[in-house]
Amino acid sequence: MTAFFNKKKSIPKNGAKKPVGVHAKKSETALIPAEKAALTKDRGIDLAMVLIRPHVTEKATDLSGHGVYAFEINNLANKMHVRQAIEKLYKVKPIKVAIVNGKPKLMKNPRTGRVQTKKTGIKKALVYLKQGDKIEFV
Repeated sequence: MTAFFNKKKSIPKNGAKKPVGVHAKKSETALIPAEKAALTKDRGIDLAMVLIRPHVTEKATDLSGHGVYAFEINNLANKMHVRQAIEKLYKVKPIKVAIVNGKPKLMKNPRTGRVQTKKTGIKKALVYLKQGDKIEFV
């Protein structure tokens, strides 16, 4: 029984570099196509894919009067990606960037009682600008 657990991974005779039994990382294969398209070769993120759309709600419109703008962003993006994308697209320099992960909407199946996802959660970025700067949405 000990021989079963002490097996070493062997290198195949055909000269392949990977040992037998080694698979691709789960994180690379679990990406959905839109997120996969956002990745570049160096595992960075394409700045054109960071900002999905402006998040226009009543609360976000009130905040824009105070120099705070809300955007829906890619799930792989972080604060630095959002800062670089804002500087590149709108030619303004943000003071601060805050990221908010929205919860998905859940519902219970009346027949089985299982909880299912009705609507996926979104990732939002709140971008704070200086008092003279503005971002115009067309």
